[in-house]
Amino acid sequence: MMNNQRTSQWIMLVAVLLLSGVFLFPLWQITLDAAQFPGGLRLNVWINKFSGDEGEGNIIANINILNHYIGMKFIEPDAIPELKYFPYVIYLMLALGLLTVYFNRPIVYLSWTIILSVLALLGVYDFYLWMYDYGHNLDPNAPIKVPGMTYMPPLFGEKDLLNFYVSSYPRLGTILLGLGIILSFVAYWMSNKFNKMKKLQSQPLIMITLLFSFSACNINTEAVPINFGKDQCDFCKMTISNPKFGAELITDKGRILKYDAAECLINHIHADAPKYQKLYVVPFDAPREMRSVETLQFLISSDFRSPMGANLSAFAFKNKLDKKYHSQLIDWEILLISLKEKS
Repeated sequence: MMNNQRTSQWIMLVAVLLLSGVFLFPLWQITLDAAQFPGGLRLNVWINKFSGDEGEGNIIANINILNHYIGMKFIEPDAIPELKYFPYVIYLMLALGLLTVYFNRPIVYLSWTIILSVLALLGVYDFYLWMYDYGHNLDPNAPIKVPGMTYMPPLFGEKDLLNFYVSSYPRLGTILLGLGIILSFVAYWMSNKFNKMKKLQSQPLIMITLLFSFSACNINTEAVPINFGKDQCDFCKMTISNPKFGAELITDKGRILKYDAAECLINHIHADAPKYQKLYVVPFDAPREMRSVETLQFLISSDFRSPMGANLSAFAFKNKLDKKYHSQLIDWEILLISLKEKS
């Protein structure tokens, strides 16, 4: 796939180089065949000048002599502004083309293709208007006047004009320009195809990531009420029966483990180090309710006997507990550490 991306750059570079051919070869050729000119007169139209085929001498002077008799304006290249600014337009497109190769993005390839296509069409239209003006705006004092006759050469094709047979066709410069447009579109197509394949390849990974994210978001982290007298402790295997004690651990996979007291929960954590994301304990002062361990305070006292004999109780409301116990209350993290050190 990386080769395909690199290939689009090389194709675009070739397209840009082909565009430079408009300076090396003529864009169009108009040929006038007549008995007095056995080899014909060929006028080559370049991006910045007019010329004849090699060996024809001053072709423009010969055509201007003929134009004088029928009233057509003289062809004066220096007076045609397009021949002066068209080259700068091509220089700009060459520079932009090299930038598209550097950026190597479908949108810049397509933009260059569209701009060059529009400029090429405008150039052909301008050439048509130029021929129309020369063929229709005739001098009323011309030596030869044919009522209703105009002398516009065909834009593309062949026709008779008095005793001349005129043909008009694109030359190599225009062909190279057209090939450049085609290749730049191919570069766009290949680059765009590469980007689409990258997106298609990344979709399974995105879907897997989304599925994992969705699954993670839907893992249960809420406590489930203990069915006292029926549920069994996942650590000591005894029946959970006292509604003032009890605990739950929710694993990283969302599984819920139940315990008959906080000490069984702590013993399980110290013994097996299970991966968990939430811990709950039933407060002594709020029977049957599950409260997150971070919201509770704990007391170790023989005045509050727990099911497994650790005398460990949890409290949700400090102000409801006799003040003599306040100094003995500890948080969950401290409780975990202190009981681990004793074990």
